[in-house]
Amino acid sequence: MDGFTEGRLTRGQVADRLNMSVSTVRRYEGVRLHPTVGRNDIRWFDEREVAALAAELVNEASTKRPKARESAIAPHTRSPGEIAAQVFERLEQRQSLAEIVIGLRITPETVRALFDQWTMGLTEGQLRMHREPAVPRTNEIPRVTQDVLASLLAQLPEGELTRISVARYRGAYAHGDHDYLRVDELGGFHAAGPVAIAGIVRRYGGGTLRITAYGFDPGGVRWEMLVDGLTPA
Repeated sequence: MDGFTEGRLTRGQVADRLNMSVSTVRRYEGVRLHPTVGRNDIRWFDEREVAALAAELVNEASTKRPKARESAIAPHTRSPGEIAAQVFERLEQRQSLAEIVIGLRITPETVRALFDQWTMGLTEGQLRMHREPAVPRTNEIPRVTQDVLASLLAQLPEGELTRISVARYRGAYAHGDHDYLRVDELGGFHAAGPVAIAGIVRRYGGGTLRITAYGFDPGGVRWEMLVDGLTPA
């Protein structure tokens, strides 16, 4: 059985997956990781448990402020291109303005300017003077019931990281011949498997929300929708 590795990881593989040293992995053993011991004293780690820990670590990191010295020097050690890439990556994940500013230690003005570039695109830059709002039209985002959302959340893959991003729907606004989506980004969290609606409502409240599921391997939006009447059912 020791040759069977599907769904199992060695200590070194866990270290690579979590981007930490082998000695740090050892400190998690028996606390948040519970490997089994195989032939030749090889520790085998459950891939789903490792993914759950990865999600916990990402979520914990997003709530902690960096040390004062780190926050003071970090922006000056990155080139403008590196900062732009980091902001664009977080915009792809539908992170809020507050999450990006706190996570990257840059000014809101920098984020807003880069958001404008991110939404504009290459060709649109030539037509910048008179362009439509760089947000989805109302008919481009499916509007579904709470039951549909519950079904999709229950199908999130075990053992894979998914970012769940949440925004509050503020209604549509008209521009020209189209209606556009007006939302306030509330934030998000990482999950390593199915998620309950009650957990989302506890974090952000109920009502009408835009929910986005963003995958990392490969990266991209898995689904995005507007959900009416969310309650902690």
